[in-house]
Amino acid sequence: MRKVARCTEPDGSGRYLPDMANEEKPRKRRTFLQRLRSKYRFLVIDDGTFEERVSIRLNRINVLLIGLGLFIITAAFVAMVIVLTPLKRYIPGYTDPELVRFAQRSAQLADSLQRVVPVQQLYIENMRRVLSGEVTPDSALQYRSLARVPGPEALVPGGRDSSLRRSVQRDEAYSLSADSRTSAGFRGLSGIFFFPPLRGTVSSNFDRALGHFGVDIVTAPDEAVKACLDGTVTLASWTTDGGHVIQIQHANDLVSVYKHNSVLLKKVGDRVKGGEVVSIVGNSGELTTGPHLHFELWHNGEPVDPAAYMALQ
Repeated sequence: MRKVARCTEPDGSGRYLPDMANEEKPRKRRTFLQRLRSKYRFLVIDDGTFEERVSIRLNRINVLLIGLGLFIITAAFVAMVIVLTPLKRYIPGYTDPELVRFAQRSAQLADSLQRVVPVQQLYIENMRRVLSGEVTPDSALQYRSLARVPGPEALVPGGRDSSLRRSVQRDEAYSLSADSRTSAGFRGLSGIFFFPPLRGTVSSNFDRALGHFGVDIVTAPDEAVKACLDGTVTLASWTTDGGHVIQIQHANDLVSVYKHNSVLLKKVGDRVKGGEVVSIVGNSGELTTGPHLHFELWHNGEPVDPAAYMALQ
């Protein structure tokens, strides 16, 4: 409000004019930032007793920050409800992953049916032609039967066969092999892929003269021992010298033996695959001085050197 100052001169109507020189100057307009910082008080008053219940001092900046915080919390809550509940399926444009997988399987099945249907149609058409007589009979049915059954004289070898027989007999007559059957069998082992039962340091090699019919492989304790080929466990027991011993019978009259194990993982009668774990390296038995595997390979009852057919280190 403006104050009315003392009048100096009356006008013709008898009213007094305000003294403009003494009029109060207008207040300056506040800036936007000052308005935001202006303090306000929020009051809650009992309508009956006019008692003040709640009094909060605020400014516009605080109100804006509180509103922004409530908006963020509400948005986060709504997003969690949509993402973590089935409500997301009702959102326009949302694609259910299970529906996508079902569509992919359906597309694959439809593609398979597109390939099968023409083959089935061709098979049905061929059957129709056969049943209707449109297809000519098989030429094999048009051959005449033999007039007579050939006798033993028809099986007499010819000149080329007799020449081949004589050539083979002549070459074999001067063969220096002491046991051609065993040698041929050993040569056949080179075509078999053996899984190494263990990889480590070979401390003792195969020596038939000394009665050492296998190889000793030293490795860290508790290493896994694997079967060298597919086969059947024929022995899984304890012996005084070999400790825990497991023996596997393979095809082609092959037998593999694994000694000094700490634990046997297979029992008699179990079928095993090549490379399958059958035991754990140990130090059992009297003929051992540390954790190692004594591995033997036998063919047709004869010991063979395992190092000649597999890499052990």
